This record gives sequence, structure tokens and C-alpha cells, in this order.
Amino acid sequence: MNDQLIRANKEFKAADTLASNASKLAHKANNALEMYKSASERLNNWKSIMSTAPVTALTVIFFIVSIGEYMVSREIYREFNEKWPWAIAIVFFVAGLFVSEFIVYKLFEQKRAWKKYELKRDKNNNSKTNDEIDASIKKITNNYFVFGALLGLLIIAAIGFLSYKRVQGELAAGMRETGFGIMDFMPVILYIIEIISGAFVWYLIKKIRLGIDVTNLWEKFSNYTVACSKDIAAAIKKYQDAERENYDPLKVQLSDNIHTAFYRNNSFTLDDKEKYISIPTKMNDYFNIRLIDKDGNPLRRHVTIITDYKFTASGSTNEEGKLTLEIEGTFPSDSCKRIFIRQSANTEEFISINEEYDLDVNKWHDVILS
Repeated sequence: MNDQLIRANKEFKAADTLASNASKLAHKANNALEMYKSASERLNNWKSIMSTAPVTALTVIFFIVSIGEYMVSREIYREFNEKWPWAIAIVFFVAGLFVSEFIVYKLFEQKRAWKKYELKRDKNNNSKTNDEIDASIKKITNNYFVFGALLGLLIIAAIGFLSYKRVQGELAAGMRETGFGIMDFMPVILYIIEIISGAFVWYLIKKIRLGIDVTNLWEKFSNYTVACSKDIAAAIKKYQDAERENYDPLKVQLSDNIHTAFYRNNSFTLDDKEKYISIPTKMNDYFNIRLIDKDGNPLRRHVTIITDYKFTASGSTNEEGKLTLEIEGTFPSDSCKRIFIRQSANTEEFISINEEYDLDVNKWHDVILS
């Protein structure tokens, strides 16, 4: 093997490594895209299902009431912790959110529809009928409501008791003259409003998280695609470096990764990333050639072609100078880019023709050799 062919093989190996990595990145990009589409569809369905629910209005009321409830109940929370009453408030705040989530299914049909959508997405429920899923939702709704109502009553009773205890303490200390009044009910009233208005807070948290996942998956898909494009460009450059060594195409084996790299580079751009990394459709195509001399006489020669996507095919012309080459496993819109012509398959010397020819089983290309 001469030095020139050794250099060419090294360049081809580098090109193949880069093309192989590009294929891996394309696979990762496809996986990220599939996950993005699934998450995006899920998010859109959530929005559609909950579009008629007062999600924003109740949530705004929830936060306003929560602040008011803390201001009114701060002295009550000091009964637990004099230094950090806000820490106790957070405990009651979170507990109230759990109660809200338990009772929301009973209060709002949209949340039951949302739950049904989620259950139907679960592959474990693929064998269940709509009636069975509806029955599951009804059971969940009733169980959650009973548990949430009991927990809520327990918390409300605790707040009411603490409010009463504070009043008794203030009376004993001479800080007030009147007993337990309507204003002392305010912590309880505000907490009840907080529980009801917090019905969609957990949903909003999940929705925000899903929205972040959608954004991150798109960025991941985009980054993988751009990285794939860079490796493809580098692989093509290495291939072109090898071509400049005037290599013998019959002595070089190319992987499918190289073919795919050229197909993606020649057929798509990053303007449409989804198409760029899509799994290409393979096909068989044909190249018809007729070799003649300048007087029109047919020539018997050995022919090797290289296509736009770097597929090769070889064969010898018949007594009419004709040859049909089948390019197996190529991609759409491929074409013949280069033709090598030898006296026979064992001849080292060749004539190289650098022109573009269509691949078409019904079309013949006349090539004249002087």
C-alpha cells in the first residue's frame, strides 16, 4: 500500500469516526424530540382541559388570602414558636395545600377530567374501559374528599382552639375586656377561604414543572441537532481531504454513517431541525451508462461510480457498451457524481469523470471516451 493510500485511509477513518458520532447525536436528538412532542402534547391537553376552570382567579385569591391569614394569625403562631412564627405559618400553609388538593376533585369537574386524562395516559391502564376509569376517578374523588375534609376540619379546629386560647390569655392579662368575638373568627374564616382558593395550586406547580420540561427537552433536541451538524461538516471535510489523495474507491470501505452524513448535509438545513435528524428512508436506485468511442462504437470497460451520498457500485459494460448499476440502500434524490473507468477490474490505472448524472432506471447516459 503506497503512502498516498495510507493517508487517504487515515482521513477516511477520521471521517467515519465523526460521522458515527453524528449518527449517535442524531439518535439522541430524535429521542429528545419524541419526548418533547409527548410532553408538549400533554401540556396542551392540560391547558385545554383546565381552560374553563378558574385557575388564575382562585390562585390569586389564594396568595392574597394567605398573606392576610398570616398577618391575622401571626400571634397565634407565636404560641408555637415565639422567634419564628413564619415557620409555623408555612407548616399550616403546606397542610392547607394538601387539603385543597384532596377536595378539589369533588369541587371541580375540570380536575376530574384532568385526572381521567392522566389515568388514560398511563400504560398500566391500557386494558381498562372508560367505565372502569370513570369508576376509579369516582372512588378517588370520594376517598380524597373524605380524607381532605377530615384533615381540614382538624386543622381548622386547631386554629380555632389556638385563637380561643389567645383570647383567654389576653383576658387574663388584662389586655382586652371583651370575650371571643367575630374578629377572633377571622383566622378560621381566612383559612377556610385559603383551602378553597388553593384548589389549583398543586396543578399550577405541576404545570410549571411540565412547561420547564418542555422547554428543556426542546433545548436538548436543538443542542444535539446542532452538534450533529457540526460533526457532519467535520466528517465531510475529512472525506474531502481523503479525496484529494486520489484514492482508489475500490480499496476503501465506507460505513453507512458516511452515507447518512452526506445525505443530511446535502438534503436538509438546520432551518428545519426535525427533518435534519429524521431517520432517512432507504431505497434502491439505478444508473444506466453506455460507453462509446468518438466514432460511436461501443466499449467494454469496467465502471465504478460514486454517488452524491458516497455510495459505490461497479460492473462491466456488455458488447453494446451498456451497463446498469443498482445502488442498494441509498436515499432519495441521489445522483452519480463521479465515474471511474478501467480496462478491466484488475487494472490499476483509471479514467475519472467528474460530472453529475441522474439515477433513473429508465434513463441512459452516453459517455464518450476519446
